Amino acid sequence: MEKTVEGDLVEILNKALADIPEGKIDFHGPSDGVVSITIMDGKVILVDSPWGTGQDELQRIYDWKTGTCVIRDLTAEEKKVLETTWQKPVILDTATKETKVTFSLEQPVKVQPLLQDLKRASLDLDAFLAELQEKKYSGELSSTTPEGRNRILFYQGLPLLSSRRKTPTIQEVREIMNVPDATLNFYLLGDELTHALLSVFKGEKLWEGLSVTVLHLDKMLDKLMEKNPTGHLCIHKENGDRHYCFFFQGTPLGFYEAEKHWGPVDIATMWEDAQQVDYYLSEKIESFLSTAVTMRSGEDFREFIPFWNDLTEGLAKKLGKKPVEKSLQKKFGELDVYAVEGIRLHLADERNQGAYNALEAFRERAPGFLKEMEIIVGSHWLNGQLQDFYEKNGDIIKRLSLIEVFSKKGG
Repeated sequence: MEKTVEGDLVEILNKALADIPEGKIDFHGPSDGVVSITIMDGKVILVDSPWGTGQDELQRIYDWKTGTCVIRDLTAEEKKVLETTWQKPVILDTATKETKVTFSLEQPVKVQPLLQDLKRASLDLDAFLAELQEKKYSGELSSTTPEGRNRILFYQGLPLLSSRRKTPTIQEVREIMNVPDATLNFYLLGDELTHALLSVFKGEKLWEGLSVTVLHLDKMLDKLMEKNPTGHLCIHKENGDRHYCFFFQGTPLGFYEAEKHWGPVDIATMWEDAQQVDYYLSEKIESFLSTAVTMRSGEDFREFIPFWNDLTEGLAKKLGKKPVEKSLQKKFGELDVYAVEGIRLHLADERNQGAYNALEAFRERAPGFLKEMEIIVGSHWLNGQLQDFYEKNGDIIKRLSLIEVFSKKGG
């Protein structure tokens, strides 16, 4: 069906919105230009004209005041294009006169490269990984080889998630980096931008492949920020580039090209040659962080157990094997996370979760064992042994939060 109507253009539009659930209206102005409005489900989803696309084009209808409108049904081809998965999150409002809303986007986060296109042979890998953990850096590590590129997200010194959608251990990170022909990058992002970047690795997809021709772009961004999101927009360009707008709890963090190198993009040209937009929200970081803590603690505790067994062997040389073995069996033998073999402890489950559970039990039971040793041998000799043990293994004792376990005994 098609009909032509003349009169007040705004009144015609408002009446059409009330009466027509679906259709297209062409508003003819005093010149040759036409503003076309597409309606679906009783809402304006597209405003288009020779001058541009979006809500701003409605202003031309207000300025023209009166004219001629052609109202018609949508064609089958138009419906096919418009009926996409994103038709529900419509940005445009019904026709009300508004001033232009400007989305203010600055570049408040400065990304610092710790490594940039560095060859593996040039890096002390163990020292670098130790620094990441000690200083609790948050950011993105990438290792590029002829076989491909691996990306790993670090949060407060912990490897949180990889581009393979898994939480890697420090040892797995080391193996990924420790390839002779690897080129390494690490960008220090800070906690907030890292949390937003999580949406690229693993996030909730709200839009994907949304054509920019159906959006009033500035207003879209303002509407999104009203919900205080943490996540990103990915803007796909004509040449295949992808530019990312990151935001944390509704605050824009910056606009970056992040696929090859983290670098700021000129905000003034953010929509230039844009084809489509993706919109993702970050998942909660707490569950990933909990997994990372468990994995790192499990790794560290597996490394720690041989040092502890060296300590108990030293006690056995001083006291004899029997009292040490008896006390270890009493404190640890009943626990299913340990296998006690004489004066040595072994983990019953070598996996990260099993090692982490054993650490929690150790933190609870080890002080009682050391107290029994103190009663037998005296605090003076035992404190000397514990001091030597701490000096040799202080780093891992700190990482495992076991300082209190090995503090000075007695008076």
